[in-house]
Amino acid sequence: MRTTLTALRGVLPALAVHLLIGLPTAVAVLCARWYLAHGHCDTGDLRRFDLDLCTYDQIENSGFVLAALVVSTAFVVLLLVLFDGLGPRRAGRPCGPRLLTLPAILLPYALYTALGG
Repeated sequence: MRTTLTALRGVLPALAVHLLIGLPTAVAVLCARWYLAHGHCDTGDLRRFDLDLCTYDQIENSGFVLAALVVSTAFVVLLLVLFDGLGPRRAGRPCGPRLLTLPAILLPYALYTALGG
């Protein structure tokens, strides 16, 4: 039992940080999904009935969503580089526990979609 707790002690901080990094990752994924679905809309599409019935809201919001996508993706990449890349190198620790919990950044988005979002 003590060996299990000792092993978890090395993984839990990295898991917690990756779950926190998962919040802006969920924003980036949601922006990417929206932009893939509606980012093609422009004012010329309003007159066409064969192209996804684009609305004025989609046209007005596509610039904001693209900016949010770029900013949130850059923020996530910066956090991952600082935590998973530079952190272990400076401290002289192995990257194993941090890379083991890296898929946890997708858990907030998976929870959002599982709850019907």
